[in-house]
Amino acid sequence: MKFKNIAVGFAVGVTGGMLVSLLNAPKSGSELQQSLKNESGNFKSQMNQLKSEADEVKSSFLKTKHESQEVFSSLGDEIKTMINNFQADINPNIENIQGHIENVSNRGEEISKDVDNMINRKKK
Repeated sequence: MKFKNIAVGFAVGVTGGMLVSLLNAPKSGSELQQSLKNESGNFKSQMNQLKSEADEVKSSFLKTKHESQEVFSSLGDEIKTMINNFQADINPNIENIQGHIENVSNRGEEISKDVDNMINRKKK
């Protein structure tokens, strides 16, 4: 018996709700259908536009990635060239300085020998 009362109450409530919504609807059924069709068309159009913009962003990102790879590759080559040029420029100077160091070292040894000889002569 309780179930029957609940079912009847539910049916009355649904029927009443439908009647109230139909009487208070701002548009007729055909107008509402047309409005929904237009909105779905707008939604599809917006989704297509969004997809197109996403494809453009993806394309732009890939292009930027490719260009940056090229720039870094050429930058690496330029840095290697600059280092090689620097080494080629600096090597003669290094060799020249090493030669001067050898000369100074040899003169220091000669002076040391001369001083030792002078000290030995004075002792005799």
